[in-house]
Parts: sequence; structure tokens; C-alpha cells
Amino acid sequence: MSKTRGGVRHAARTRGHLASHAAAPMYGVGTFHDQPHARDYDPWEHAAMLGVPIVFRDDLPDPGMVACYSEEHAAIFVRPTLHRAVERCAIAHEIVHYEHGDVGTSILQERRADRIAARRLIRPRRLLALEALTEDPAVVAFELHVTERIMRAHIDMVHEGLLRRTA
Repeated sequence: MSKTRGGVRHAARTRGHLASHAAAPMYGVGTFHDQPHARDYDPWEHAAMLGVPIVFRDDLPDPGMVACYSEEHAAIFVRPTLHRAVERCAIAHEIVHYEHGDVGTSILQERRADRIAARRLIRPRRLLALEALTEDPAVVAFELHVTERIMRAHIDMVHEGLLRRTA
């Protein structure tokens, strides 16, 4: 992805480059089978595949927001100064709002967006390898390049029996 004027990111990859990845599915897009040859989930690429622009702006509707999806503008707006992991998780979360046509906010929509983003961003085989090294969820989140909020959503799904701990 490359940044252009106006803070909008568009796919910088050529069609041929994207087509070369067609044989290697992206984990979390179309399937959650954690196959060894699957590519890690890339929210920037996923947004480009969906045709949803990512616009970087400081003036989001709420000062506490890091990102938001606007149905009116059919775009994801993101604060430009975020840590890479926060940006990655925020875009993955907002893509879920786009996919479900969410308008406004509700606790259920936010929870769904966190859960689906967590499933996409945290591959079981990577999680198992890290859990063998540490039991600290903050360290695991750091190594997986996800926020503690997304890590917590994943842990909650495991505790609730919605996800298994195996790859």
C-alpha cells in the first residue's frame, strides 16, 4: 500500500502481483483454515480487495476514536499517527463494520467487529507457537502485532468455547 495526497491509501500492487498471491489464500478472507501455505491477514490488502479506501485524518467524529467506517463516504477513516499494530487492528475492525453494513454503533456491533477482527488477525498456529514460550497475553499480543483489546476478544472466544486452541 502507498500513501497518496489527501491521506488516502490505495493498493500499490499491480494486478499481476495480486494474482500471484491467488494460489496462496489469505487467512481470514474466505476461510479460517490455518493452512501452512496461507498468507497472514493483511487488512490494507483486504480493504483494497473490497474497494474500500483508507483515509488518514486527525478530525474523526470523537476525539477518543482511532478509526471509523463511514457508510456515507464508503471509506474507513484512520488517525494518521497510530502505532502500526493499533492501525492494523483498527482497520480490520472497521472492515467488519463495512462488510455488515453497520450504521451507528451498538455494543453488539462492536463486539462482533472485535471478534471477527481477532479471528482474522490471530492465526492459531502462530498463537500456539507463542503460547509455548510465554503465558503473558500482553507479550503474545505484541508478538502477533495486535492490540490487547483484540487479544482479549480472542481469549474470550476461547473461554466461551467459540474457538478451539488448536491450529
